[in-house]
Amino acid sequence: MKIYAHRGSSHIWPENTVLAFEKAHGHGATGFEVDLRLSGDGEIVLSHDDNLARLGQPGITVSQSRCNQLLAVEVTSPDKKLAAKLTTLRQVLVAFPDKDYIFDCKITSEAMMVKLRSILDDLGFHDRIWFLTWSQRADRLVEELFPGYAYFPRENRIRPWGILSLAGLGALAEPHNPILALPPYSSGLPVFSRKQVGSVKRRGKVFLGYLVNSKRDYRRCRDTGIEHILTDRVDLVAQYISEEP
Repeated sequence: MKIYAHRGSSHIWPENTVLAFEKAHGHGATGFEVDLRLSGDGEIVLSHDDNLARLGQPGITVSQSRCNQLLAVEVTSPDKKLAAKLTTLRQVLVAFPDKDYIFDCKITSEAMMVKLRSILDDLGFHDRIWFLTWSQRADRLVEELFPGYAYFPRENRIRPWGILSLAGLGALAEPHNPILALPPYSSGLPVFSRKQVGSVKRRGKVFLGYLVNSKRDYRRCRDTGIEHILTDRVDLVAQYISEEP
């Protein structure tokens, strides 16, 4: 099973920081999900939000700040016991060149995509990268600048597919994308079945379960044949796997 650390496991470590990714790596994460934004001077910085109020910095906005200013911003873990600085995408790719990646492109920006292409080319980086986009234009930019790379369906396609999947009718609305993702449960009800996961895999697609943050979530993914999961608790998932007979 491949384990992707969501923002480096944001429930326990300072999200989108090198420290979080180091700890996720230490617990066996095979890949990282990272949030991409463009700083005011054109660098790709890892941040879920444009305004950093949620991180205790309401006066700082990524899109209007220089990269060196952003890299001085300290992020704390949810329990306030750990702290680390914001980082750039390049720094993480250099530190962890062998990981698989999910790039969550928080903005639809040709400038950011061009910068991303430049970084990957400059590093000679591998192509084990999936894109999460939020607009049709962003999908087109991925197709133009990263031909052959896969991207997840957008939320407006995932929602009806997920609802029908709850009723066992997911095939009626399955998105065309080669990578698909659903949560193990919704309102306490199991979303996907072993039959559905098997059908997706037999057609050469990838089925990812998210966000897998409990033993029940993990067991649902394991029992239905899910081979890729996204989690905020890499430490717990590692524990569950170690407990397997």
